[in-house]
Amino acid sequence: MFGVKVKAPEFKGIKKWLNSKPLRMENLEGKVVLVDFWTYTCINCRRTLPYVKKWHGKYAKKGLTIIGVHSPEFEFEKDVRNVKKAVKEFGLKYPIAIDNDMETWRVFDNMYWPAKYLIDQEGYIVHVNFGEGGYANTEMEIQRLLGVSKKLEKTAPLSYMFDQSPETYTGFINNPGLGSGLVCDKEGCNYYIDREDHLPNIVYPDGRWEQEKDYLELKRAPGKLSYVFNAREVNMVMSPVGKKAKADIFIDNKKKDTIIIDRATMYNVFKNKKYKERELTLVFHDKVRVYVYTFG
Repeated sequence: MFGVKVKAPEFKGIKKWLNSKPLRMENLEGKVVLVDFWTYTCINCRRTLPYVKKWHGKYAKKGLTIIGVHSPEFEFEKDVRNVKKAVKEFGLKYPIAIDNDMETWRVFDNMYWPAKYLIDQEGYIVHVNFGEGGYANTEMEIQRLLGVSKKLEKTAPLSYMFDQSPETYTGFINNPGLGSGLVCDKEGCNYYIDREDHLPNIVYPDGRWEQEKDYLELKRAPGKLSYVFNAREVNMVMSPVGKKAKADIFIDNKKKDTIIIDRATMYNVFKNKKYKERELTLVFHDKVRVYVYTFG
């Protein structure tokens, strides 16, 4: 892929190691190393973790060292306590490097979550895979380097539709425009009015919301967010402003569920077997921050 042999760079700026003492790339020569860049609210990362966990179980005793480099996308993902909870929740047993300042991300010249770099016994990067998929190719490369032969993990087919709704951020740094009108009053210019004429793949806030760099924050409850999507599944990264926040979930104006947002993480808010254009509305009864919508 690289055209020339590229030596794997040294880990840099790691604030803490989970499941391991500090590791150095130079001390891992003689082993096959898989470096997996991930972050715990990334749905694409979450869908790859079962494969990474199985590779750890199958090949760790054969000479494979897996290192998950947790490079955060959002500020709250820098909290090691949050990462520890996620590592425990996902059942990750291999070393996790906390790359809060993205220094290891940068020395690898990485740009994606997830991203996997396979490194041979001499310390050279020999295989790279970005995003979901490519599991069989990665596992075959692991086996080739280790000189072992095992049945490959069964790979679930990717099921993206060409017209699936895209990942949609709410903060102004990655959002081209919210769908609702913004008005000013004596409290400031942060009151959104949703006219309820919704186009697909646009966030429509209603109520007193403030758009920050990475998120929309509800400044006074109640507040509402609407989004017309085409997908089988909707996930949202959210965090409460206080201890917890309650939200009612409506699909096509029919109430389907109520969720409690009690920590900063990804929440599944809708799941169905069939693709179909639907309207998702969340009514929040407490102050909350909403970061991104992701779909599957």
